Amino acid sequence: MNRKAKATVFLALLGILTMLPGNGQAQTNSNAVSVTLNAVVAQYIGITVSAPAVNFNLVPGTGPTAGAPVLTMTTTWSLTGGPTMSLWGSFANAATALADGGGNNIPSSNVLGSVNGGGAAAFTGTGPFGGAGAGLQIYSQVITAPTATGTRNDTLALSINLTTQPGLPSGAYTGTLSLQAQAI
Repeated sequence: MNRKAKATVFLALLGILTMLPGNGQAQTNSNAVSVTLNAVVAQYIGITVSAPAVNFNLVPGTGPTAGAPVLTMTTTWSLTGGPTMSLWGSFANAATALADGGGNNIPSSNVLGSVNGGGAAAFTGTGPFGGAGAGLQIYSQVITAPTATGTRNDTLALSINLTTQPGLPSGAYTGTLSLQAQAI
């Protein structure tokens, strides 16, 4: 072999040797440490409603008069333990569902709700929320393993019946309908 060929082979071997790890370049690993991860997903029920207000144009002594818009309520939940979940609409006081601020009131018995296109019912029930005789149960649903997490939509069409109040003075009447769900 000539001198040039020997030098090329030597340089090639030298290049290969420099790529091999030496004692100073040996890989060293530490011990493995485990970390336990714990997480809790809390139970919850959430309610949203499609509109913040329902408006009525009323005439004393007439009714029922429909309000607009019809509300769409969306309930979302994640529950365990097989509870029954219910949604209630209620007023704080049965005698004053709506008031004009001057002592004139529309009672909750004159406010009607039609759930999902069904028959209208007055807000005269007593539930877990609101005043006695000022509520309406919108639905009740048993939660099972397949329905432990879910979403449902319901509609509520509101109307006010003033046939029992022919002498109701004109004015601006306001009230607050609370929508709240419970699982027990």
